[in-house]
Amino acid sequence: MNGTLRIMVAGGGTGGHVYPGIAVVEALAGSARVESLFVGAQGGVEQGIFERASLAHSLLPGYGLRRASLARKLAVPVMLAAGVMRASKLLRTFRPDVVLGTGGYASATVVIASVLARVPRVLQEQNSVPGLVNRRLAPYASLVLLGYEESRAWFRPQVPVRVVGNPIRRLPRAPREEAAAFFGLDASRPVVLVVGGSRGAHSLNMAGADAAAKLARSRDVQFVILTGRADRVEAEKRVGGSSRVRVLDYLDDVHFAYSLADVAVARSGASSVFELALFGVPAIFVPYPFAADDHQEKNASPLVEAGGALVIGDAELRGETLANTVALLLDDPSRRAAMSKAMRAWSKPDAAQDAARAILEVVKKKEPGATAPVRRAA
Repeated sequence: MNGTLRIMVAGGGTGGHVYPGIAVVEALAGSARVESLFVGAQGGVEQGIFERASLAHSLLPGYGLRRASLARKLAVPVMLAAGVMRASKLLRTFRPDVVLGTGGYASATVVIASVLARVPRVLQEQNSVPGLVNRRLAPYASLVLLGYEESRAWFRPQVPVRVVGNPIRRLPRAPREEAAAFFGLDASRPVVLVVGGSRGAHSLNMAGADAAAKLARSRDVQFVILTGRADRVEAEKRVGGSSRVRVLDYLDDVHFAYSLADVAVARSGASSVFELALFGVPAIFVPYPFAADDHQEKNASPLVEAGGALVIGDAELRGETLANTVALLLDDPSRRAAMSKAMRAWSKPDAAQDAARAILEVVKKKEPGATAPVRRAA
């Protein structure tokens, strides 16, 4: 396009609600001049993500509802009204050509404000079971982008939807030797990656650490464990200082971990599922048992059916159980090769580019009377 596209991206609460928006903006920048403003919630993980990535951002008050106290639930109308007012002020100041809502409570006020301002709005849904915010706001969206084909069933026929996959960040594949050197590990030995997610996962982290302690002693196996902040110290204690195990609370350069892993153990949030599929890493998913609408179980199902992944229920998760399952995969290279092939076949590597193209189409078909025309080059 000939002008600068101004896009406001709203979402947060988890990294899974933030990174797809970043990926879409990166893809848009490949075909247009882009000015972006990311909007999240005060106190959410998104603030740290925005700051580390040096992204222009603003934070609004808000909180999730599923496990909120009764008092907080009763205060929702007031909270939403105040948030919409602040979001409306942001819209007037930034004057976006389009708003992208990536789900989570942080996106609600901005998307509502965009409806009132008649600014085109696109919703992006990562999970197989759409989140509450996106389900409620879908009838007012210009377009809803879906990660899973199975998600269509959750929306009325008149809601415009398009399945593109889950947009993920630019994650270059690193040579195995380079990835191993990044962690100070031996490229010739197998590596197991344990991912707790942006907010950590206590049961997964502890089982992963126990499995690492057992296998690092008894077998020629190395581990990279990403715990989140809360569990790092305890995980390190359980590992016992093994030179074959690396425990990190967070990793910006996660492509090194994906490039090195022979097997991954992870929650089945949409970002983890799609990123592991892109890199073709055989996966053992441990769905978060309290995920809304059991969406993590459903996120993993297509990969299990395709032959790329296994599932262990959180209630059955123990260090010994995990160690035995990991060992079975490491002892069967042909099975791992087949799983890797299935993961890659299922992946959608062009999701971010497809989402960007869809957003540009929405901008070109802008509603009459919209408040922020695309700016033309001087």
